[in-house]
Amino acid sequence: MSLPLALVLLASIGCSKKATPKNEADKHDHGQEAGEARGSHVPLEGIRGLRLMKVAEPRLEGRWVPGEAIGDEAAQALLSSPVKGIVSQILTAPGLTRGEGATLALIQSPELARLKAQWIAARAKLSRTQADLAREERLFQAGAGARRDLESVRSEADTAKAEEEAARLGLEAVGLKPGDAGATFTLKAPASGSVVAWKVQRGQGVEAGQEMGTFQAAQAAVVRLELSQPGPIGWTSGTVSEVRQANGRTWKARLEGTPATLTTDTRRLSYRLRFVGGQLPIPGTSVEVKVPMEKGVFLPQAALQQVEGRWGVFVVEKEQAEFRPVKRGTEIKDEVLVLEGLKPGETVVAEGAYLLKAYQQKRTQPEGEEGGHGH
Repeated sequence: MSLPLALVLLASIGCSKKATPKNEADKHDHGQEAGEARGSHVPLEGIRGLRLMKVAEPRLEGRWVPGEAIGDEAAQALLSSPVKGIVSQILTAPGLTRGEGATLALIQSPELARLKAQWIAARAKLSRTQADLAREERLFQAGAGARRDLESVRSEADTAKAEEEAARLGLEAVGLKPGDAGATFTLKAPASGSVVAWKVQRGQGVEAGQEMGTFQAAQAAVVRLELSQPGPIGWTSGTVSEVRQANGRTWKARLEGTPATLTTDTRRLSYRLRFVGGQLPIPGTSVEVKVPMEKGVFLPQAALQQVEGRWGVFVVEKEQAEFRPVKRGTEIKDEVLVLEGLKPGETVVAEGAYLLKAYQQKRTQPEGEEGGHGH
């Protein structure tokens, strides 16, 4: 009886060893499926700090983008007085458009008064010597005058003419005609445009050639703005866009071109638009440009998360959220344009999506690695 019993025991042990791998394989398969289920959907229950929003209908619209009004250095000029004097009046404020030749400031100049006095004296002397020369010529022709007297008067007249010409050129050198000159120098706009900034004030003394301010030609004023990649596809060179300022002033500006490379400091796309007429903003001031956008939906930046190199959002359905990749467009202020991947009416996590990302990554992490890195 002992031999059959031993055979039965061996057979039982063999059957037990063969059944064990199958049970372990089933357990492994079920565990893998459960892990995949845990990773694809994240339950929202118990997670605080979330804000949900409905996906709107995709729209084709423009967005106001912050920019800066700048001056084209090639079209800027330094304002200065060619004569020494004292600033008596400043007649235009920075940023106000003035036509070519418009008065910008007045400078009281003793030096200019001296130049005018020299010209007046030289002109009077020239008139007197010319009259004397005419009289001597008549006497000489009548045989009543000596040639020596005629030559002497002619020499005086030539000298007086040279002195008058020198005095006249002295006035013209400072941009004035002798008849218009006085004790006041009028600083005029060199072209149509605006004063960028004054470096002097009323009552201040200035030297000849001293910089008094900067002038910006109207046709060269530029607005600059930066956008993240990818830039708006439909915004092409020559497009005229609206520009506005917080004080209610508005302009039109023409896009000069589309950037092909990123800026070295901000790694963004830099755009330049040239103002089309109107009173220009002061260079350095903030403006906003209405940029045409592609058809899509704007979501808060916090809604988009990057998982395994793909941008996407967490779509909510039945108290669970699932990560869905989307096509990301231009970033405007604190919003991002989503071009593809969402349907109108769907619910997405607008704020707190990073919590779901962290929760999902933790759940999909292999059990042997969980907590093993100590981060």
